[in-house]
Amino acid sequence: MKRFIFLCVGIIIALGSNAQEIQKIAKAKEESGAGIVKDTLKHWYYIGNANLNYSQATFSNWASGGQNSMGAVAMVNIKANYTNGKHAWGNTVDLGYGFQMLGKMNDLKTTKTNDKIELTTAYSYQIDKNKQWFFTVLANLRTQFSAGYNYPDDSTVISNFMAPGYLIGGIGITYQPAKWCYVYISPASARFLMVLDKKLSDSGSFGVDKGKRLKTTVGPYFRSDINKELVKNITLASSIELYSDYLNDFGNIDVNWSFLMIFKVNKWLAASISTQLLYDNDVMIKTSSTDEAGPRTQFKELLGIGLTYNFKKR
Repeated sequence: MKRFIFLCVGIIIALGSNAQEIQKIAKAKEESGAGIVKDTLKHWYYIGNANLNYSQATFSNWASGGQNSMGAVAMVNIKANYTNGKHAWGNTVDLGYGFQMLGKMNDLKTTKTNDKIELTTAYSYQIDKNKQWFFTVLANLRTQFSAGYNYPDDSTVISNFMAPGYLIGGIGITYQPAKWCYVYISPASARFLMVLDKKLSDSGSFGVDKGKRLKTTVGPYFRSDINKELVKNITLASSIELYSDYLNDFGNIDVNWSFLMIFKVNKWLAASISTQLLYDNDVMIKTSSTDEAGPRTQFKELLGIGLTYNFKKR
């Protein structure tokens, strides 16, 4: 029994000493890793915000009439840049989705009020001493989350995820006078128009040839991005894209201009206004059943108040 007790005590002592050694090694690794992480994070600059706006209206025995409704819009806009020496890597995420439900539960109709996916990434190499001009390789993807309908017709799909989807990639020059702003110009960028919904591609929607799901064009591309806190509690995020096809109707400029301004009330509450202006010469739109389809200026505006959260690191 004494031998057994001595053996157990010896094992406990051995395990304790080994545990201390393991803790020392783990702590050293953790401190070393923390140093690496800290050194890596200092090269990053990011700014952005996430918003959730909600609206509701309820009527019961209301003499002047009205319709029950409930709606929500979620938006995320984040810009993250990495710089290390002459190398820079910039990323922008712009997402939005919203819906509105009208009517009573047994006759509820849901309509989409916002649907946006836009991702941009760019690698740049500094080419001047002032750290403002860069040689850049850029890619931009733009599409939507779910099917869209020509309301009040909610049975015929007129758009969908990657229908259309726009992917632009090219080599150009970036001018960046500040961390929160840049201008990119490419003399020749490839644009891939994707319509992966079979019915839409078979009908030749968004400018693809009937039955085709991909259309490739080449042309000059311009992009400018701003994401800045203008004054305390007021943030502006805006981007504009201009593109023209060298081979088809050169000089006809496709435009995509997004604008988002957020007015913070306190840490968690804010009002926001969001707009988007689009013009694409290949997208045919009918304003009425009697009008002939043709390219038209598209505009969307959203105004709301709700929860917000800001991201910022300089």
